[in-house]
Amino acid sequence: MRRRTLLMALPLTAVLASCGVASRAGKGSSTSSGTSKGGFEVTDIVGRKVTFSAQPKRIVLSESRHVYSLAFLNKTNPIDKVVAWGEDLQKAAPDFYEKILSVAPKAAELPKIGNITKDGLPIETLVSHKPDVFIMTLDAYNSAKEKGYLEKLDGQKITYVVTDFRRDPVKNTVPSVTLMGAVFDKRKEAEAFVSFYKKQVDPIVAKVKSLTSKPATFLWRSPGVNEPGATYSTANLGAIITATGGTNIADSLLSGEEGTLTLEKIIESNPKNIIATGGEWQKQKINEKAQTSYVHLGYKADEASAKASLEQLKNQPGFDQIQAFTDRHVYGIYHQFYDAPYNFIAYLTFAKWQNPEAFSDVDPAKVWKDFHEQYMPWKAEGVFFTSI
Repeated sequence: MRRRTLLMALPLTAVLASCGVASRAGKGSSTSSGTSKGGFEVTDIVGRKVTFSAQPKRIVLSESRHVYSLAFLNKTNPIDKVVAWGEDLQKAAPDFYEKILSVAPKAAELPKIGNITKDGLPIETLVSHKPDVFIMTLDAYNSAKEKGYLEKLDGQKITYVVTDFRRDPVKNTVPSVTLMGAVFDKRKEAEAFVSFYKKQVDPIVAKVKSLTSKPATFLWRSPGVNEPGATYSTANLGAIITATGGTNIADSLLSGEEGTLTLEKIIESNPKNIIATGGEWQKQKINEKAQTSYVHLGYKADEASAKASLEQLKNQPGFDQIQAFTDRHVYGIYHQFYDAPYNFIAYLTFAKWQNPEAFSDVDPAKVWKDFHEQYMPWKAEGVFFTSI
């Protein structure tokens, strides 16, 4: 348990916002024309209309992984206006965090806040950072709603907005980037990314509608790090399996958005493809039930290590009985695409892996390289997807 210091509440400069919640998650974000004094209104992911009298200057991020968007919204200083953030990026994607430090060294000095879900963010701590706005993920918002934390935010007149790249990326990626662009006053950059994103994703989604083949796919969630058989059904990358023309075997086997499938259930489902997620996880603890290591992917991976780490997954007892291993239909993808606007690469790779003939013209490697050259503060390096 990390140490936390409780601070007395300080006077706030936060702008008042409407806190009415409307509709369901995934309604989308939009910005209205600003007032003559620079005010504007947004609609966040849970349908709340939030009004700002001026552009926020002090922003707190519930997760440091919000910087995935900020990297292309503000290439020269991705942490501009950020006064505190979560510490999830540093553990989940240390390779990406190092990239952020290379262009914004002061990111290492940003105060870290705890996690609402784990009761690790006292309202006094948040108040002490004097936020003009608090940006929450949908997971953080749902937890805050359940725990009565929203009432604390309202009581302290802290403005907040909600984004989502994790729970329903198919619906919420574009509106979340648009929302971030408005809050950080990077609207043109957000529009440019959205245009690029749609150019990659929309043709995939359109062609899928005409496909008659929807091959079964098992999404193996961070093997080595998680329990063998861990997977997602309708959430994040699981949803993208379906959106790109596959049949996610977890959809009919899990009652919730995530869980663990037994080896017997996987073999019985006979998936044509296995897609495993991986990362730069040298410091992560290997699950006690896992007989393999993790899949090595990210900015520091090379093709040899990526393929070797994917190949060793068949050493998990019984998994070599899955036909996909025999047929060499086993693929690896960077795990953090499950919670980032970069999920367009998941669309491209999943489509090509699941229906190679239909998507023979898709070139994920070129798109990833071009994206970095046009939008990111650094060049494309490492390996983010692979196959055996």
